[in-house]
Amino acid sequence: MGTEVEAIAEGLPRGRKVDLIWQTVKGGWVVEDYYHFRGKKFTDTTRSLGQAKTGEDGRLSAHFKIPEDYGGVHELLVSDNGVPLAQGGIEVTQTFEMYPSEGPIGTPIELRVKGLGWRTMESTWVINWDNQEVGWVSATDTHGTAVARFRASGSVGEHQLRVLTGYMGQGYLNHEQAPNAYLPRPAFVFRVTPGSVAPSAYAEPYPRQPVPLSEAASEDGSLSVTPTQGPVLARASLTARGLPANTPVSIVWGTQEGSRVSGNGFAPKEVEIRKLTVGADGRLDTSVTIPNDLGGLHTVSIRSGGSTLARTYFVVETSVVSISPMSGPAGTPVSIHLKGVGWTDYDNIYVATYDNGYMGYACGFNSQGDVIVNFTAAGSPGIHLIDFYPGIYQGPEGSQQLYRLPQLTYADDHPGNHIPALRFAFEVTEPSHRRTAK
Repeated sequence: MGTEVEAIAEGLPRGRKVDLIWQTVKGGWVVEDYYHFRGKKFTDTTRSLGQAKTGEDGRLSAHFKIPEDYGGVHELLVSDNGVPLAQGGIEVTQTFEMYPSEGPIGTPIELRVKGLGWRTMESTWVINWDNQEVGWVSATDTHGTAVARFRASGSVGEHQLRVLTGYMGQGYLNHEQAPNAYLPRPAFVFRVTPGSVAPSAYAEPYPRQPVPLSEAASEDGSLSVTPTQGPVLARASLTARGLPANTPVSIVWGTQEGSRVSGNGFAPKEVEIRKLTVGADGRLDTSVTIPNDLGGLHTVSIRSGGSTLARTYFVVETSVVSISPMSGPAGTPVSIHLKGVGWTDYDNIYVATYDNGYMGYACGFNSQGDVIVNFTAAGSPGIHLIDFYPGIYQGPEGSQQLYRLPQLTYADDHPGNHIPALRFAFEVTEPSHRRTAK
């Protein structure tokens, strides 16, 4: 991207002002009915690169910079009032940059990518850290540009970072023999320096989530909730106007209940969380405690009998309850507790790595957003990192099955809701006593 290009065409109408047209696509991840992940979809489109004038000899020499766009082959057209006169092609290549190149254990690392393609074989890369897969990288919703985020782990010294092609979410090792061997396979070295993070547990900052507009049964009715998102058990203010005066009403919380694996499916569920009486002026000002429930979008409704007077929406954020214990010798049982894990195809799991090596995934739907992950501490004495990344639980079978794997470009390119990574650090200590061989 940004490369200066000279486009030359001959045999064109003389002395005409013509358009330079760049052919590309628009589209990205597809989510239906809020919770179904349907893969991705693109449609052809064009953009103007400007105009140029042909010479009296019918020759055109135009200059432009490759725009920020998906990678792969793009057609370039010379057009006169919508009529194509000449056509050429140019391949937009991928670029990868890593920042920083050194730092202690726990240093946030960014792999900045540009030019990832929309075609299947050019759309997905995989990051290996010291020959362990960390996760996959994509830029489907972001026109080929995104940032993969992970953390430095391991002993002091040099660590190898490889970026492999891997359209199914796993790295392709015999790259030279692959059908897409023309694609780059970058390599970087990160130097872990002395020092480290302390044992810790936190969620990265939560992006602002989109919510639908509130609804009301009457023209002058309104309902709002402040804030519109937060963790379970948070307090939120509810303000309603234009309700029937002096009417007993219920505040009703809408959620989902069930499972994708039990065979019984899932369905909407509503729970009354408070009873109130509307004021003589048709106003209602109160507060509610957000239920201990699934993450993601929920309805908050005001009901009178069987009638819904108003409805608004609240997004439950995933929150970290604890990691316990936070230190101990190798072999120590460790438990991580989360609340507010989601229920859709694209946010009902978190995928875990241990020192940048894939560990497994945890699902929050069957337990109504309450997730407890148990594992055993491993490794030499020192700090060890456990990272939980957003992933995709399931979707359409076919070209790509990027399911139950860590998505490192979660902040830019996750389907549906953009949810944060969760970060943990555990200290492996020296054993309290050493067994002596006899």
